[in-house]
Amino acid sequence: MPEELYDRILGCMVGNAIGDSFGAVVEFATAERLKEVTGKHWVDEFLPFPDDFGTHPVGVWQAAPPRGTGTDDTRNNHIFAECVIRNGGEINSQLLAIEYLERYRDRAAFYPNHVELAEQHMGHMYERSCAYLGMKELPSGRPPWVVASQGNSFPTLWGLISLAFAGLLYRGEPEKAYTKAFELSFLDLGYARDSTAMMAAMISAALGGNVSGKEMVKVALEIDPFDFRWRIMLDQLKNFLQPADEADSDRALVDAIAKEVTHRHAFDPIDVLGQPAAAVYYCDGDPVRSIVMAANDRDLDESGSLKQLRDVDCTAGVAGALAGTLRGAKAFPEDWVADVLNANKEIYGIDIEGNARRCYEAVYGAK
Repeated sequence: MPEELYDRILGCMVGNAIGDSFGAVVEFATAERLKEVTGKHWVDEFLPFPDDFGTHPVGVWQAAPPRGTGTDDTRNNHIFAECVIRNGGEINSQLLAIEYLERYRDRAAFYPNHVELAEQHMGHMYERSCAYLGMKELPSGRPPWVVASQGNSFPTLWGLISLAFAGLLYRGEPEKAYTKAFELSFLDLGYARDSTAMMAAMISAALGGNVSGKEMVKVALEIDPFDFRWRIMLDQLKNFLQPADEADSDRALVDAIAKEVTHRHAFDPIDVLGQPAAAVYYCDGDPVRSIVMAANDRDLDESGSLKQLRDVDCTAGVAGALAGTLRGAKAFPEDWVADVLNANKEIYGIDIEGNARRCYEAVYGAK
């Protein structure tokens, strides 16, 4: 297998999981909690989970797990990867919906050590998948059109945390990657679908090689295969890149972006894609700096001081996926990679390295 291509695929998967775990330790931490955990109001180390860190359906599934353990972001992205593998490198929205349905139905087989948490985690995706596949009667008894709309009255980050690897299917073909991600993103609506597709286009461009971090992000500004012309995400992403052109330090960029996002909902795709894209753009895809900046995404109080961190497992996970595709797995510290590979295999049975290899073989092995 061509070493560079495989390293970029593994870099995307490992980088996503590193960012997810890096941010999960301090996700939504108040200023006081952040100071307690890190000793300062800035997280710049890949920290272990504190002893008092608990479980959550969309968080970690073991209390105080090993450093490198991912949350729903890592689990969902590898559901996607394993669906691609099982279908010989192919995927469509129906196959993905069936995958979500089967994960819920057979949760005792897929997640034998975490059945109750898996039920809560996968329940929403299960019902949405049932509705999407056209089932007339759903297990909850609610009308399918209600389920299809539930949780989707405003754009959220569902696609961003379940389709991060869609760009890996199209090496150097960002328009195809955008189109496929848009099709697959049936859990999203409005500019959320656009943001997920833009992320896939950036990953595709980086996978093709010979692009800088800035050039990769600019792909998202230029791509419009459906001729939408006026797009909220396009204008908003430009708002994130302007401070990246003007900042004189990593921290100055984070502080500038905080003023853009404090008023936004924590799960707004504008923030969850825009903040890490600006970080990658600013440091030209340096993996560690990208993740650190994304993991410090913050809300400010009325005086402009830190109030709390935002949904930083998601922002750092997106940053890690983008930077990891651009620079490859070898660009991350070796101990970070080792901890992530070991922890997610131990806690969830997710073989990140194996999935990267099998995805490469399924998608590119015969080409």
